[in-house]
Amino acid sequence: MGLLSSVFNPRTLRGIAKGAGKSILATIAEERENSETYLTTLAAAKEDVNNEGKIIGDNYNKALRVMESTGNTGFNNFMFEKMTVSQIAGLSDLAPTTKDQQLKQLKFQFEALDEDKKAAYETGNYSEIAKKNYDTKIDDLKISKGLVNNNRMGENTLETLITKNVRAKGKEEEDKIISQAIVPELDTPTVAEGEGIYGSIGKTAFEDSRLKLMIDQDYIDGTMEEMINRRLMSEGRFNVPSEEIEKLKNIEYNRQVNAAETIFMSQGDELIVSTKQKITNQDDIDDLLS
Repeated sequence: MGLLSSVFNPRTLRGIAKGAGKSILATIAEERENSETYLTTLAAAKEDVNNEGKIIGDNYNKALRVMESTGNTGFNNFMFEKMTVSQIAGLSDLAPTTKDQQLKQLKFQFEALDEDKKAAYETGNYSEIAKKNYDTKIDDLKISKGLVNNNRMGENTLETLITKNVRAKGKEEEDKIISQAIVPELDTPTVAEGEGIYGSIGKTAFEDSRLKLMIDQDYIDGTMEEMINRRLMSEGRFNVPSEEIEKLKNIEYNRQVNAAETIFMSQGDELIVSTKQKITNQDDIDDLLS
């Protein structure tokens, strides 16, 4: 009886209850601390996803705008296959002439394809593939940063029952933080087929090409006017009014520019290099353009 009496002694029972109470409070405090640490880490992950997701989203939107601007689905599918999203997006940051030059090189490659291969690109859907790839990249980013739901409600144990309220509150905060992860939507205006810049790709670059600059220089320094005068004299025409010479000079300038643009759009400045032709005077230019 002595042992039982000591166990069920009111003082002893109060001590047991007091000890159990301290243990429960410690368990709750520990869970609250763990929850706060987890939520702090989750909030940091959300910021990482927002920042890095914006970079990814902006890249995809810029790339889609570059492709959409051409108004040529086949060419866009070709570009999307040959270049990375970052490379295509980078085109939008280039100066107009440099961008046009880069697109011109791609256009040369695309136009050089066999008709059956070119037709195969018409059936692709670069926009849908890009959007799927973007969603996958964002999902992978969230996983890599740890911005995912974590089952912190736990199993049905005594400890989880004791900390149920703390865990439930933590779950609410977790859902709130995850919902605050905001990344750009892919929203690019669609350009109707045939209404984009595809047909004019290369024209901006032509303005700064060696061919065009040589013709401009001849116009400015009087070389072209001298050529007109020699031609008139060979025809037995002397003392031609300056107004007529100016008119003939402009006609000749436009003729050379149009011919040079045709060459440039099909072969580029590389024509001069590939033919190994030395350009020293107007006759050399005429031979090249004829």
